[in-house]
Amino acid sequence: MAVTWTRAWWRWTGGPTTRPVERVVRVDGRSRADEPDDERQAFGRWVRKRPRVDGGKRRGDGCGRRSLSPTWVLAVGGPQSAGRGGRVGGVGRDASRLAGLQRRLQGIAGGLAVYDEAPDNVSSSTYSSTPSLPGCRVAPGRRADAGLPLARVTSNRIDVEALAAMDGVGRFREVLPMLMDPVAFAEAFVSGDAAGGCRVPSRGMERHRATLRSCGVASDARSRPAFAMKAFTTPKKDGRTARLVLDARPLNDAMRRPPSMDLPRLRDFIAEVERHRFAMQCDGVSYFYQFPVDASISRYFGIGMKGCDMLLNVLCMGWSWAPCIAQRASNVLVRDLGLAWVDNFLVLGGTLDEAERNVAVFRKRAQAARVEVRAEGDDALWQVRSRFVCVGVEFDLAAETQRHRLDPAWAERWVDGSGMTAVLSGRATARQFAEVFGGAVWATDILAVPRCHFAALLSFAGRLGGRMVGAAAPVWDEVVDVPPSARRELGALRKIVRENPWVVGGVPEDTGSVLWTDASSRAWAALLEAEGRFVDGRQGVFAGPDADAHINLKEMLAFAEGVVRLCWAPGAQRCRIDNAAVVGAVAKGSSSSYAANRVLSRSLRVAERRRIVLCPGWVPSGEQQADPYTRGASLPRFPAPLSASR
Repeated sequence: MAVTWTRAWWRWTGGPTTRPVERVVRVDGRSRADEPDDERQAFGRWVRKRPRVDGGKRRGDGCGRRSLSPTWVLAVGGPQSAGRGGRVGGVGRDASRLAGLQRRLQGIAGGLAVYDEAPDNVSSSTYSSTPSLPGCRVAPGRRADAGLPLARVTSNRIDVEALAAMDGVGRFREVLPMLMDPVAFAEAFVSGDAAGGCRVPSRGMERHRATLRSCGVASDARSRPAFAMKAFTTPKKDGRTARLVLDARPLNDAMRRPPSMDLPRLRDFIAEVERHRFAMQCDGVSYFYQFPVDASISRYFGIGMKGCDMLLNVLCMGWSWAPCIAQRASNVLVRDLGLAWVDNFLVLGGTLDEAERNVAVFRKRAQAARVEVRAEGDDALWQVRSRFVCVGVEFDLAAETQRHRLDPAWAERWVDGSGMTAVLSGRATARQFAEVFGGAVWATDILAVPRCHFAALLSFAGRLGGRMVGAAAPVWDEVVDVPPSARRELGALRKIVRENPWVVGGVPEDTGSVLWTDASSRAWAALLEAEGRFVDGRQGVFAGPDADAHINLKEMLAFAEGVVRLCWAPGAQRCRIDNAAVVGAVAKGSSSSYAANRVLSRSLRVAERRRIVLCPGWVPSGEQQADPYTRGASLPRFPAPLSASR
């Protein structure tokens, strides 16, 4: 009888483990665990299954080394005796190398063999694919972008040395060695992990080999890459082409974390744009692929392919350091001229003449560093505008008061998408919910809607995310039941996004008063200061469930009482709180606590009706004016001097 196993490529799991035997399914539906015991060898050895009738053997891969044929897989099992490590694919028996390799692969493969493809008659419930981190696709089967050609990739390369010479701050020069200096690159590895040795095959990438060669993005490997990782493509927003991404988690896990990207916060980005009247927008063409990588470093950016692996010669999209390098380079180009959001450049000006002068300086910098840019959409390159869409936000700087809202095209896709329909029905996959929730977070940030108004939605998302993070192999395509309360809140947000109202920028006029709130284990107090004296105040004792609440929740309750009872004048209301958790929650508009979100939502709704903008600030407990009135002191007769609280 012909016996043919599913395709697999070699992986080293290294050392004994208590992980139970995983199912390795062959095309006739039988499990590897069903085979006789004498067919299963010791854990940690490279094991060959029964041969195929066509006599599958080891074959050369064209790169000067030997690889395993599709009839070989790695034995992964339970508490079996550790066998001798063979020498396969260039992996020797050196204990230190194997120990480092094991550490890197534990979070990637979890002790599982990596499969090249699933047989057509094997269901997804029995097919074991590589476990992924939360948010990454793990389900087998064809991807949505199957058959799409790669988008046009520029062959232009940035002159990084010229760009570094323009860096007056030195932030780009700090990370430039990660592209050009192999010694600095090796020093970024966790001790003992620079040797590499990981190989994960890509799926269906062979058809893109010629395209990658022709544009100089990648070349065939002449020796074994230090890291040969899985590459995949994702559809671009035009729906006709795909972008290449490398699953660089093996490399990321082996290296230390990159420094700060220097990416502006979204709210700061919007506020800075709305301080101007004109802007020119453009973006880098295949921006990551314009950054060259030294040949001695490119061996760490390998793409595992059938026949012959390839090496990326440019900045790897998927490498944890890549966004930091790209953002810091962009900041050099727009320094004192505008803003950058990774590969999006926005040159700003308060007047038309100022904007055009800044555009001329930006063009000179881009030409000196050989950065290729293009206009967004149908806009003409270098055209200065007052109304435009950038990073998913539509700006209108020509209005009497600058304003912004969500990109209407994005809002329509999110509101009417299939994921939204599934979530609102109550039966959606975890992946669909995650995509919809990510859009909800983005929409609330752009439209300045406090997320505390969606406490049930946040709570369910937190529970689901915690479950996925804690799972050894998150199943993002399993169906989850979305609670009715979360669906109601999502429906309310959907209505807001469908309307997509304009948000007026700027800071309202200060009310001239300061709200002081504090809480102790048993009582709360709030004071309103205006014109150098206390003009009003409230205090109370916690009772019922609030008496046993966490101190952070009690501080939030005191803040809510102060806003509801004391704040009436419209404008910017300064608030002084000695609890950092409450200050952060009020500033962000949400908390990690469901109960705190409910309390905060009440106070923010009152403030919105009264046209009050809350401006929280932290003060030390020793300077908290309301503190004595939480510890037994009675409120003074108002108005009272500030010295009354001391």
